[in-house]
Amino acid sequence: MRTEIDALLPLVRTVLAVAETEHVTDAAHLLGIPQPTVSRHLARAGSALGVDLVERRGRGIALTPAGHVLVPYLARAVREIETGLDAMADEDARVRGRVAIAFQNTLGERVVPRLIERFRRDRSGVTVELDQGARDRCLARLDRGESDVAFVALGDEHRDRSTELFSERLVLAVPAGHRLADRPDVPRAVADVADEPWVTMAHGYGIRSVHELLWRAAGSTPAIAFQGQDIHTVRGLVGAGLGVSVLPPEVRPSEPVQAHTVDLPLSDAHAERRIGMVWSDRVLPPQAAAFRDLVISEGRAVLR
Repeated sequence: MRTEIDALLPLVRTVLAVAETEHVTDAAHLLGIPQPTVSRHLARAGSALGVDLVERRGRGIALTPAGHVLVPYLARAVREIETGLDAMADEDARVRGRVAIAFQNTLGERVVPRLIERFRRDRSGVTVELDQGARDRCLARLDRGESDVAFVALGDEHRDRSTELFSERLVLAVPAGHRLADRPDVPRAVADVADEPWVTMAHGYGIRSVHELLWRAAGSTPAIAFQGQDIHTVRGLVGAGLGVSVLPPEVRPSEPVQAHTVDLPLSDAHAERRIGMVWSDRVLPPQAAAFRDLVISEGRAVLR
């Protein structure tokens, strides 16, 4: 490397500031350094290059012909360095970084793991932070900036920052010995079991919101026998004969086991839930934005 470059590099910002302001005092103010330091930098630059870059002109200074030739190259070099630093930061964020994901409990077995696995194929160094719980908890974390995205049952309140991944029909879950269980292919309605005890989820869970919508549509106010905080618990209580519920269909194991509940199709229009991703209204960090974009573009195919 030429010795002139070694000497000039620490002084480039000063030379460019003087070229912009044509005044030592203004250049010092722009750089946030004392005026004598600017003067010393100019003297050192001229000494290292063997030519003067500035000259006195009235109460200010101006570039010499040599300075006019050099300054555009210095400015271009600074822009290239800034571009390189941005590229470096982007690459560092691509291979490292963090994504904070909130999700409803029912989405932790299949949906969230598959999407994370797809994302980390190209970003193995990214840290993924998980938090699971009720729908309201997930959305509250999103609003507080504690999570970047949330996988929940979608409503109408986040249309401008959400994407649907799939929808599923819900079923009427009844105990195996229930009066309706002997005809499992006949569609039923919530009104058919309006007078029976119900097992539901606690307030704040997505399924509880669906239950309340179904009850209102059926014009019923059912007796709530139990409130759970987990779909498996609710189904277990139904299987014990303690009430009925509306739930996602049960995934039966490959090997036959004794079933304690029977899933009946529902004719009610609102017996479904839309599952999707909601993202924060804040500017997302690079990795979180990359995860959001991947789910939007590939999420449906990944979960197919």
